[in-house]
Amino acid sequence: MKNIYSELLELAEGSSSGVLVTVVEKEGSGPAATGTKMIVHPDGKISGTVGGGTIEELAIKKALTLMVSNENATEQYIMNEPNKGTNTGMLCGGTATLFFEYFAPKKHVYIFGAGHIGQALVYHLRKLNYHITVIDDRKDVLSQLQSADEKIHSPFVDALNNRNVVKDSFFIIATYQHKYDGMVLNKIYSSDWQPKYIGMISSREKQKTLTDKLKKIIPNANMDICFIPIGLNIGGASPHEIAISIISEMQAITYKKKAKHLREKSD
Repeated sequence: MKNIYSELLELAEGSSSGVLVTVVEKEGSGPAATGTKMIVHPDGKISGTVGGGTIEELAIKKALTLMVSNENATEQYIMNEPNKGTNTGMLCGGTATLFFEYFAPKKHVYIFGAGHIGQALVYHLRKLNYHITVIDDRKDVLSQLQSADEKIHSPFVDALNNRNVVKDSFFIIATYQHKYDGMVLNKIYSSDWQPKYIGMISSREKQKTLTDKLKKIIPNANMDICFIPIGLNIGGASPHEIAISIISEMQAITYKKKAKHLREKSD
């Protein structure tokens, strides 16, 4: 059976989201001892305790709201002392200050192509909060790749069949042939994966050809999430420069920042 520290390690590694609630200060009487910890999971289930009763019920509600806003917080709970902090209605007469620490899950990125750009992407993404899956049908190329969380040796279009593809993931298409790029693009849009972002290494000419074919197959395809050519217009042509451009675009999408995307026509 897992203890709270095992679950906390999983949160710290980005396996899932959750809020760690810690009693950081206590005055007077009350059920919560300083240092007591509780983990609140997205479904409202808990591990550990901060004393039970109304204070714990209020803490769970607070933690669930913080999972929506992705924030940390500190809150003081009052046992039968009006006009001070959040009143619990309890009759103990003390106060307890709780610190809420939000842990975000890792974002998932699926990279189709383990070539030079794929390798550069993994090099930089591994230092960020991403779970990285790389797909390639070339076993020798894939074997040279270091530090990906998962490597899948498979035909590109079949690689994610019968797998649990995480909702709101990032998809980067950087295969070694145009025909595979188009096949992967169509596969993503014809699946129920609900991606947050789809980007492809491409020229503008190739963009039009592939997107025209896609729209014939899936007329209502959401092109707002599709970035072809991929990356921000920050200059550079080496694999690492291209990777930085791509990751910058991913960050801009994540944090809803305005940026000059390569898919936009130059003035």
